Amino acid sequence: MFNKVGVGMGGILLLASGVIFWQSFSFEYYSDLGPGPGLFPRWLSASLIVLSVLYIIGSLRGERVRWSEVLPKGKDLFNVLMVLVSVIVFMLLLNPAGFIAAGSVMLMLLLMRTYVWYKAAAISVGTCVLLYAAFSLGLDVPLPTGDVWDWIGG
Repeated sequence: MFNKVGVGMGGILLLASGVIFWQSFSFEYYSDLGPGPGLFPRWLSASLIVLSVLYIIGSLRGERVRWSEVLPKGKDLFNVLMVLVSVIVFMLLLNPAGFIAAGSVMLMLLLMRTYVWYKAAAISVGTCVLLYAAFSLGLDVPLPTGDVWDWIGG
């Protein structure tokens, strides 16, 4: 019997690598100044395609592993789901609320399991304000301020 988990994960990696490989052709491979923006993603995704095919072949030859044996259970499953939920909430809030608010909510969701709410809030807001200052002000990398902030008059 074959390793269904390995075949499934190898298939997901193969599909993702194929999409990236296909999209890499929309970028210039080589420019007048040297390697273009398409060089690295094309070679990396091609390498991942080869590795994922080799992984699938190895999984077909190996012993059987079930999804239930690999996936976390109990508190560990809850931790994984909280990370996924917090990242989804961050993505949904980023444009309307801005980086500081979205990041603070994301960190609050992650930190409230180990800190009391006011410490989690202080750490979350402080971290996001420092990151915003470092990137937006220090490195001149624009971060989303959010529609709410623009509406308030920021």
